[in-house]
Amino acid sequence: MNISSYFRNRFHRFNQSDFYKNIASLFTGMVLARAVPFVFALAIARLYAPEQFGDFVLYLTIASVLSIVSTGKYEKAIILVDTPNERKLIGSFAQKINSGVNLIMLAIVGLIILVWQPDTNQKLHLLLVPLYAYFFSAIQLIRNIYISKKQFRRLSILEISRAFLTGVLQCAFFLFPSTGLFLGAVVAQLLTFIIFSFKVDEASHFRLGKFNVEEKALAQRYIKFPKFSIVSEVMNFVSSQLPVFLFKPFFGDKMLGLYSFSHRYISVPVQLLSISISSVYIQNAKTLDQTPAKLKELTYSLFRKQVFIGLVPFAILGFWGQQIFSVLFGSEWAFSGYLAQFIAPWLYFVMLGSPLSAILIVKEKQNVSMWYNILLLITRVASLVVGGLILKDVVSTVVLYSLSGVLFFAFLTIYSLFLAGVNLKQAGIYFFKMILLIIPIALLKIWL
Repeated sequence: MNISSYFRNRFHRFNQSDFYKNIASLFTGMVLARAVPFVFALAIARLYAPEQFGDFVLYLTIASVLSIVSTGKYEKAIILVDTPNERKLIGSFAQKINSGVNLIMLAIVGLIILVWQPDTNQKLHLLLVPLYAYFFSAIQLIRNIYISKKQFRRLSILEISRAFLTGVLQCAFFLFPSTGLFLGAVVAQLLTFIIFSFKVDEASHFRLGKFNVEEKALAQRYIKFPKFSIVSEVMNFVSSQLPVFLFKPFFGDKMLGLYSFSHRYISVPVQLLSISISSVYIQNAKTLDQTPAKLKELTYSLFRKQVFIGLVPFAILGFWGQQIFSVLFGSEWAFSGYLAQFIAPWLYFVMLGSPLSAILIVKEKQNVSMWYNILLLITRVASLVVGGLILKDVVSTVVLYSLSGVLFFAFLTIYSLFLAGVNLKQAGIYFFKMILLIIPIALLKIWL
């Protein structure tokens, strides 16, 4: 079989697979949803001042942390339940928690306003925090209902609609420059929830009220989510923000900007692909959990494709990141590209491990996920402190930070394959065979 026939057959098999077609459909929607803000950014950058962006990011971050705990992470249980009735019950339970948590937060905000007496803009920002967290969390419930029902096209439409509404409303609220960005984001969440709640039968049960006996029993069945997943996700959130907090005091604004620029433009496609794959994979893994042979086959097939798809692009970035960034963004960003060369191996393993780690939810290994994120946070803090305070070198710091990422996400990949029943020796042999593809690229780098 010649090379063209090989790739033609591979593409035909890919096109015939609902699993990979669903990933492609969701990935396309996610890309469009991420592209929309860039289009609106051209207008928003002219309507708002930098300090207004700073306030927006600050309060959005606070609201994002609140949204982690708003539903007790029971939205993830929606994917695991066995029947449509259980899906309604756990969705209703999660939404009641969401309402309770954010009503309490709203009362706390009221007390803060009474005691602190901030100015009008700060008052409005504070009041919007629980509203954003409430509607964002409610939309997460709808997202997971779509995932559980394999309605990935509708999920794509939801993400695109939310991004479009956010951009339009943030532009429309420029008349309120101090609060327009956050107000636009909150109203966009509200409208998205209203529109899509009418399209989901389970959302008719999203109402205030007491927990009934069935809801309590089902919540107890999935108690691991609030018990472990809340801590896990908070640790993960803090861990992801560490460079922002520590690079500036160690190396200054310029180095923070150079690192953030390289990380942002490499991580976005990885995040989009990871979200798309994990959303489809978790639903299929749940369906196949009672048929281990098929789960093993699906997981190993996905692993092989991930290894193959990411290896060459990340190798090229690892060898020529500095030159690529210089050509694309200008010579002033060359050092950012140099840092990208050290970030590339870490993000390659993120691309492998992050989607496959959805199996931990299916196998209800939330306790493992919690300890994983705690240890990852400790290791990342250590790598940044050693690099910033002892070595006092930005490149060494990025190398240590990236190395910790490689080790942890390599472990996550291996553990996920193990949970899915994949033969680790077989997977390892395949991986190292594929690594041989890097040799010609490395030789080309040496010769050039």
